[in-house]
Amino acid sequence: MPASNQNRPNWGKQWVGAFAGAVLGWGLVVIFPALEQRFSLLTVILWCAAIGAGLTNLDGFMHAGAALTRRQNNQLNLIVGLGLPVLVLLLITLLLRR
Repeated sequence: MPASNQNRPNWGKQWVGAFAGAVLGWGLVVIFPALEQRFSLLTVILWCAAIGAGLTNLDGFMHAGAALTRRQNNQLNLIVGLGLPVLVLLLITLLLRR
């Protein structure tokens, strides 16, 4: 399915955020060598890239929260939108521990 025109600029922002996050993660490993001893270099870079890409698309989380709350409160919508993936990951973790 082709992407709509209104979603294309978000992909560019997400790529920039992911790249900036990856560079920041690499810098953190260089500054704090204990991170590389505790986690691998690739793990730190991937987590920082994912966080960077997510932070550049906060309006998408607000739209997801607004779909559930049906309110115009941006702070509430952002909290609900960011809480959805956390809730799903916690549920998966609980199910896999059994």
